[in-house]
Amino acid sequence: MAHLAVFGDLFDIADRAQARFGAAEKVRVTAFVQRSRLAGCDGIDRAHAIVALPDDAPVGEWVDAVRMVHAAHPITHAAALVDHLAVAAATALADLGVEFHSPQTMRDVCDKAATRRVLDRQGRYPVPHRVAADPATLISAAAEIGFPCVVKPLSSTGSVGVSVVRDAEALAAAYRRAAVADGRVLVERYLAGPQYSVEAMSEGGEHVVLALTRKYSDPQSFVEIGHVMPAPLSDAQRSAIVRCAVDVLDAVGLTYGPSHTEIVLTEDGPMPIETHARVGGDDIWLMVHAATGVDLDEVQPDQIFGLPVLDRVRSILAGPPPQRLYQAVWFGATRAEATFAGLTVPAEIAEGQHVEVAALLADGASVRPLASSNDRIIKVRSSGTSAAEALGLAVSAAERVAAASGLPTDLTKVEATC
Repeated sequence: MAHLAVFGDLFDIADRAQARFGAAEKVRVTAFVQRSRLAGCDGIDRAHAIVALPDDAPVGEWVDAVRMVHAAHPITHAAALVDHLAVAAATALADLGVEFHSPQTMRDVCDKAATRRVLDRQGRYPVPHRVAADPATLISAAAEIGFPCVVKPLSSTGSVGVSVVRDAEALAAAYRRAAVADGRVLVERYLAGPQYSVEAMSEGGEHVVLALTRKYSDPQSFVEIGHVMPAPLSDAQRSAIVRCAVDVLDAVGLTYGPSHTEIVLTEDGPMPIETHARVGGDDIWLMVHAATGVDLDEVQPDQIFGLPVLDRVRSILAGPPPQRLYQAVWFGATRAEATFAGLTVPAEIAEGQHVEVAALLADGASVRPLASSNDRIIKVRSSGTSAAEALGLAVSAAERVAAASGLPTDLTKVEATC
């Protein structure tokens, strides 16, 4: 019997596993989940067994839990589709003969300071940075690095706890935002320039880039509020960004699976922010499918269950592009507190063929000032024959829906230009 261990959200991986093996073979799925995430764990109802431990459980407890499960029902395949248990998964699976990333690779990927150290040791893309364990250390580190600087947690997603700090007076508040785990935070030099992400698929240490995404972040909270794919770039810029992403993947030793690498194109060239051993969130993996034909919801499970995928990916990428190649997402958010009473979508938007609108909050939910991706209210997906068209459709629709819905009018905006 195939036995799939999933660490964190399952999404639809259980159904895809069963479909891959067919009705003739039963696939057992065990979910390993942090206790606080259990109620909202996507796809948890499809698991045959659930192991939930406290959020602060040390890696050793996860290792023990995995070994007990493996002793009763040998694990044959494993997946971590989100970040937060990837290190525990790698450590627990290291001696079980189950294909997964190495513990060192996951430590270097999931710890932002570790990623910087790996790149420094290899002489690649140096960014002045320090780890601060308390406010006093942060003050001295920021003074050494200089302003503006970025203060953020060592490990987090969704821009939680990230601050751009422009003077010493703002450091105390930045530390409080970023010290979400053991009190340690990362402070690094602020990288000025447009932001991009590189979506890739790897196999046997070889990397195939699927798409480049132009990303837009709120200048105050640093929360991402939009992106467009494919990113409008010159051939030279595209090549430099791809090279940077591949260098990062090689540096941390990521040899298989999807990856999402975030990069800033500075005046001196591309500089990495961080990388992730998973697909890009905020619909990026769906945008990859729409823009390139590569369905990561199929390719990733196939690879997890032992099938080679890169030749198929290359073949799809070599095919003709869709007529409306460019895909965009824009999020509505606010800096004011309110109560969400639902969306009112103007008819011309609701009936449009190239724009989709979704609410990210339940009716009656509290609207909070934008501090993380969880505070966003509206999501708009659009397509176009150019990056400017796709992005313009998404931004315009988000603003009009917000106005029609009576949401606070200070909808977060940045210069959404291509």
